[in-house]
Amino acid sequence: MKPSLRKILFCSLALGVLVLASAWSRPSGIGREGRFVLGISDTIVKTAYQQMIDSLYGLNLSPDSLKKMGLSDAVLFSIDSLRKADSISQIKVYTPKELRRMKRDSINKHNDSLIRNTPRVLDTYLFADSIKYTRIFSWKHDTYLNNQEMLKMDTTFNYHFHDLPFHRDDINAQYLGVSGSAALPFNWFNRQEQELFPFFSPYMTYTYMPESIPFYNTKTPYTELAYYGTLFANRQKSEDNIKFLHTQNFTPSFNFTILYQRNGGGGLLQHEKTDFRTFSITGNYLGKKYIAQGGYIFSRLKREENGGVEDLKMVSDTTIDVRTVPVYLSDANSIIRRNTFFITHSYGVPIRWKAQRDSLGNKIADTLSTDKGTVTYFGHYGEYTVFSRSYTDNITDSIGRSLYRNIFLLNPSSTADSARVMNLENRFFLKIQPWNAESVVSNLDGGIGHQMLNFYGFQPDYFISGNRNKAYNNLYAYFGAGGKFKKFFAWNARAKADIAGYYKGNFSLDAAMRFSSWAVKDGIHLTAKFSSSLRKPSYFLNNYTSNHHQFDYDFDKTSATRIEGRLDIPHWGLEASLGYSLINKNVYLDTLCIPTQNNEAMSIISGYIAKNIKLGALHLDNRILLQTSSKQDIIPLPKVALNLRYYVEFYAVKNILNVQFGADMTYNTKYYAQAYDPALGMFYNQEKYKIGNNPYIDLFINLQWKRACIFVKCDNVLQGTPNNEYYSTYRYIRPQRALKLGIWWPFYIR
Repeated sequence: MKPSLRKILFCSLALGVLVLASAWSRPSGIGREGRFVLGISDTIVKTAYQQMIDSLYGLNLSPDSLKKMGLSDAVLFSIDSLRKADSISQIKVYTPKELRRMKRDSINKHNDSLIRNTPRVLDTYLFADSIKYTRIFSWKHDTYLNNQEMLKMDTTFNYHFHDLPFHRDDINAQYLGVSGSAALPFNWFNRQEQELFPFFSPYMTYTYMPESIPFYNTKTPYTELAYYGTLFANRQKSEDNIKFLHTQNFTPSFNFTILYQRNGGGGLLQHEKTDFRTFSITGNYLGKKYIAQGGYIFSRLKREENGGVEDLKMVSDTTIDVRTVPVYLSDANSIIRRNTFFITHSYGVPIRWKAQRDSLGNKIADTLSTDKGTVTYFGHYGEYTVFSRSYTDNITDSIGRSLYRNIFLLNPSSTADSARVMNLENRFFLKIQPWNAESVVSNLDGGIGHQMLNFYGFQPDYFISGNRNKAYNNLYAYFGAGGKFKKFFAWNARAKADIAGYYKGNFSLDAAMRFSSWAVKDGIHLTAKFSSSLRKPSYFLNNYTSNHHQFDYDFDKTSATRIEGRLDIPHWGLEASLGYSLINKNVYLDTLCIPTQNNEAMSIISGYIAKNIKLGALHLDNRILLQTSSKQDIIPLPKVALNLRYYVEFYAVKNILNVQFGADMTYNTKYYAQAYDPALGMFYNQEKYKIGNNPYIDLFINLQWKRACIFVKCDNVLQGTPNNEYYSTYRYIRPQRALKLGIWWPFYIR
């Protein structure tokens, strides 16, 4: 046999052994890098591979001859490398597996270099360029037309000094003395109503709805951690408020956000432990034509109900521990749950637009620029929400029975009430942009919606027929328009009419205008709002039966007209607002906690001003609310409410640690603050006792340490001066003297 033929046969045999060994090694998967099985190691295979390459190199065959032998690309590459090198010793021979890995790694490195060196810019018509290039920005959206409203992300220690949400958004509120409990803001124009489920209205300040939840777009991941509470207090009286927020963009257009917050505490009185939690997962997509926002929101309240202090003199005229003060109820609990899934999305279809041109007038592109030209947007909003509330009690004593005026309709000693509503809603809307997004008339829009409501509330005839739900199919339509003139003027208006269902005949009109001037830094902004509505009262105010209450009414529609004006001059630290409302046939809970309709017109006037004054290191932050109600027996309001925060501010470490030291005071004039009914979880009118005219002062140290905001304050530092009448609402007390700690810390990469 000729030497060359022997070499070829030897190489073929070696190649066959390599292929067989590789085939056997792949299924086993033994070891971190998949080493060969059946006693054949990588070293043996690599040695045989080296010998085969050397033998083929010695034949000095042409490349075409080697290809005809059916050799792999890896073998041909190795032989070619040998021929180009000065000596065989300089060549490092790779196995096919190593070559495949090298090829994969080179592709990954190439992709990484492109991704990391290519700017990831948000490309959407929705926001101006000045916003799109910021590190992070936030907004909320209108679920009727998918319009966006920018939100200010305040990271200063002035904003995060307040641990209760109604202290940030309002001067104060009447509440049950524990964070997470039912609250009613002093400013009537800031009160929110959940007409589908009025039992949830007192908790709106602690949570979010689809139209109020914030959405984000961020260039780097952003995380917030916050804790506010009486860290060193007795565990039974401790208050702990926690917040966690994380948001990040997976692409410049797609963002994901997760939020968890908890408000609650053990309470000062017996049996008032409160735990209100909100959890949400939301996302948004900001494309060139397609815009979407949606997610899931969960809220849950667990509260021990005590009915309040039995004898107010035990608080006002003594110095005993309030934990020992008798309360009405010792075995009562309420639970509220809310689950919401929602999505708002729209797609823009160009009809006519102007081509982009360079300075010489040459056409650059024919692609759509949706902020210019005529565009039609098709949109949809979908929501599935379930509200539920349960209340239980076990009352055998005369004191507890007196709280409900000895009314026990279903059971003489124990209660197990429940109510529920399901809302499945879909809206389809159309927006037309006649010219461009910056024109005086920039959009004409309209939509139609269907709402399937399913109510459950116990009725006496259910004893015979069994439990069942009451279903309604509501149909409504709405129309609107809006526009702007550069950055100086903007307006919008929308009218809505209910065509069929429970709310048939309802009507609402909302309009707003905003004027802006840049005569001073950050501008002067004047906003005017007008609204008029005709609404049927909530289903549960007309139809509700429980152990302590029974409602069976058919109230007329309530009409309400509002006119509001607001002035903002951020550079001067000035905010001012004025509101007027005319109401007719409004429904309220009277002194017996019975729904009653006011058949006479009444009015409310509210004036608010906030002015921050700086005198060197001394800062005087003032917030003043003036209100009047023409019928205090129907809608009671404090005539004057103040929040004065006076402090000295200085840098302890320049540009690193900023310090504030001072006092924060809240005050309101006396008025008949509403009482709270545990069985309903709602506020009702009372005319037995006025609360107020007693300043509540906190002494504090507030720190801005780089990004972190930290405060330590002593609540109610002047407790007992002049007396102990620190009531948060009728029969409930505000926190007594305690040391409170607050930390708010954002984490992000600049």
